[in-house]
Amino acid sequence: MRWFMKRLYRERRRLIIVAAMMFLGGYIAFFKQAADIYGLPAPLAAGLAFMLGLTPCLLILIVLFPKIRHSAEAVALSLPVVSLMGVFGGGADAGISSFTNVSGILLCYLIMTVYGSAWVDRYIPWTRRRVRSFATTKLSPEGIWPYLTVTPDTFADYGHEDTLSMEWIEPGVSYREICRAGELAKIEEIHRIEVDEPHQRYRFAFKVPDAKEIALGPQGSKEFRLSPIGHGTKLETIREFNRVSIRARVFLWIDDAMGRLDDDQLRKAERMQRG
Repeated sequence: MRWFMKRLYRERRRLIIVAAMMFLGGYIAFFKQAADIYGLPAPLAAGLAFMLGLTPCLLILIVLFPKIRHSAEAVALSLPVVSLMGVFGGGADAGISSFTNVSGILLCYLIMTVYGSAWVDRYIPWTRRRVRSFATTKLSPEGIWPYLTVTPDTFADYGHEDTLSMEWIEPGVSYREICRAGELAKIEEIHRIEVDEPHQRYRFAFKVPDAKEIALGPQGSKEFRLSPIGHGTKLETIREFNRVSIRARVFLWIDDAMGRLDDDQLRKAERMQRG
């Protein structure tokens, strides 16, 4: 239940956007209606009905099937446009035509293609970006520390399942890490330790030597800060990237993607401790 609530929390921004677009879509669809519904103007009543009726459906869908959660934004953003086409695209009694329905599907697909694909990043500006995320765990700072600060010396005991190998370049200072990316691809990263304050703060700079055009820049840093809270620990993670596309910034913000990574790392650490 705790991890379900965390997943639900990570959807908070998406939920707000979806609810707002659902309301707007319903409001626009009945914009020309002058009647009252339960004492409310028809556009307002329709907007509330769309928001309260459709938003929970999408929420259940993305919680149960998290891999398709990004489609919620595409559907939500498409609805107001489809409503506009239905209202102003024909006569007063034309309703939503088959052409409008097809156009809505195509629009939804177009939004998903642009929003979820990195190819568009090459045509829009990039900026330096710092991303701060927070997560909690039942483990103590001492208990979670080795899982966050894995080096070639501790890789065998605490290494991530997607990490294939680690080796020192300069013992105690820098090391090379080979990670799995998908079923076939591999990524090489060079890490250099900058701050090592046991059970409190850890920071390293990273570089991906053979990086291609990707949404997140190939250089940056990652810092962990641990604070004891009650019967557990609060984890603050600060990630810096030398280049981040505008599309990726929106994508990561809506998804709270870095917080999800933190949750995943903490969940695996807790599972490993339980044996």
